[in-house]
Amino acid sequence: MSVLDRITDTLEGMLQDAEVPMETVGYGGVRKSELDRWNYFVFNRIRRTKNNNSRQDLQTFYQVHVVHEDYIPEGYIDRVIKELEAPADPGTKLRQTNDDIEFNYVYKGNTDLVVEIATITFYHPEKRC
Repeated sequence: MSVLDRITDTLEGMLQDAEVPMETVGYGGVRKSELDRWNYFVFNRIRRTKNNNSRQDLQTFYQVHVVHEDYIPEGYIDRVIKELEAPADPGTKLRQTNDDIEFNYVYKGNTDLVVEIATITFYHPEKRC
């Protein structure tokens, strides 16, 4: 299983959460016109670096964006982090970076409804072959 598959599977597993139901998961983007509600996940890779200070020579960084109408319920970001950091298939380990979780806001289409977007950054440590 790849790291991208692992992220997809984990986030898809969170879609039917009774407390915070989400619509879909997309890599790189989601066609919002196909959604009833703008409650979804988007994730992407942002960079791959060489780390000379560790036995883990390479690190790939990922962003997970939690998009939710009005606001993201309190505590939900922590649940997303916990799920993505949970032990999984070997070789798909993810850890949250020390970067701040950033919040951004947009209006839903041509409405007055605000949508909150939280961006969480993770890294995947890789041993060099």
